[in-house]
Amino acid sequence: MMPVKSVIRLLSLCCVCVLCLAGCVDYDVEIAFDHQHHGEIHQHLQLGDEFTNFNQQEAKHWLKSVEKRARGLHGSTQRLSTQELDVRIPFHNGADLVEKFNDFFNPEGQNLQATDLDLVQLKSAIALEQKNWLLFERNRATLDVDLRALGVLSQRGSLILSPGSLLDLDVSLKTPLGARVINRNTTAAPVTRKEGDRLIWTLQPGQLNHLEVAFWVPSWVGLGSGGLIALLFLGYYLKYRRLPV
Repeated sequence: MMPVKSVIRLLSLCCVCVLCLAGCVDYDVEIAFDHQHHGEIHQHLQLGDEFTNFNQQEAKHWLKSVEKRARGLHGSTQRLSTQELDVRIPFHNGADLVEKFNDFFNPEGQNLQATDLDLVQLKSAIALEQKNWLLFERNRATLDVDLRALGVLSQRGSLILSPGSLLDLDVSLKTPLGARVINRNTTAAPVTRKEGDRLIWTLQPGQLNHLEVAFWVPSWVGLGSGGLIALLFLGYYLKYRRLPV
C-alpha cells in the first residue's frame, strides 16, 4: 500500500497536469518520400500557453535540444514563434532515413532531465526493408513509438493517468504512390486516416505504439534504363522495319 503522503503527492500531480497542462504539446512528424533517392523528415512542434507558462525553462530547453539534434543531422530549423518550431531533415535513401530518424529520437550520450511526466524523451525507432523491382522499389517500414513514459504509473505498473490531454502526436507517411497499413493487430492501435497522398496515425499517449506499412516508390534509374531500352528498340524498328531478335 502506498503511503498517505505519496498518494496525496500523486493526486496533486495529476490534478496539476489535467488542469494546467491540457493540450500542452502538438507534435507532428512526417516522413515524405519523393522517390528512391530523396526524401525528408518533417517535424512541426507547437507548445501550448499552459505548458510554457507552467515551465518556461523546460520548454526552452526542449526546443533548443530539438534544434541542436536537427542541425547535427544536416537538417534545418525555423522558429515560427517562441512556442512553435519547424524542422526538416533530408535523407537520400532508405538506409539514410533509418540512421537519421533513429539518431534523432535516440541520441547517444544525451543526458536529458526527466520529470514524472516527461514530454522530452519520445523513444522511437524505425526499420525499413527494401526490395528493388527494377522500375519500382517496394518498402516495408516498421515504426515503434514508446509513449509509456508519458503516463503516470502506480507501483504495480498500471496506468493511473493517460496523458492524452498533454500530448497530441501524429505520425504521417507521404509517398508518391500511396501506402497501405499491413498490421493492425496491436495492443495500442493508433487511429489511422488518409488525407490525399498522406497516411496519418494519431498515436496513443501512455502506450507502446506499433506501426507497419508497405509502399512503393519509383526508381528513376530503373525507369531511365527502361526508357532508354525502349528508345533503342523504337529506333531499330523505324530503321529496319522489324524488331531485333
